[in-house]
Amino acid sequence: MNKLFFSFNKLTVIGGPMFSGKTTWLIEYAINLPPHSFLLCKPDIDTRYNKHKCVTHNGRSLPAVNLNTKKVVFPTLSTDIKTILIDELNFFSPTQLLKAVNEQKKQGRNIFGAGTLYDYRKQPFGATLPLSKIADRFIQLYAKCDKCKKDAVHSYRKVKVTKQFLLGGKETYGASCDMCWELLNRQ
Repeated sequence: MNKLFFSFNKLTVIGGPMFSGKTTWLIEYAINLPPHSFLLCKPDIDTRYNKHKCVTHNGRSLPAVNLNTKKVVFPTLSTDIKTILIDELNFFSPTQLLKAVNEQKKQGRNIFGAGTLYDYRKQPFGATLPLSKIADRFIQLYAKCDKCKKDAVHSYRKVKVTKQFLLGGKETYGASCDMCWELLNRQ
């Protein structure tokens, strides 16, 4: 499967539940680009695995620039940077991120962003859903349901914390299909 998307001034959003391979998609895309032609970014509040790298749940990583989630400002970029990849769109303010993305698109850059569309309660989460609705291209990824192993479209929380924002990995979250979500999310 050839994932390279060569048009310029385009926004591509990769969405899916936890453990669907969103960060893996970004990293694999990045390593196929010419060196020094891209910038990989992540939210400054995502410190789960490494503060200065995008890291998949299975440990694959690439260096990344931290972006402030409240006031998104990209560093000054050389004209060699043609692609910006942003992990965890769901942690960003939609209005702030959209403004920054549009500025980069005007400069001729492609933007690829990945994130969960909905939180563990099936509520919109951060900038992923709003950006997916205006994206030039949307890629839906699926995980495997923890219970029945069918395609999972939802994340569920394994711990009893009700606030929307809670950093975590396999110890905190799981993936579920629509049929198993209510049962898994109640545990």
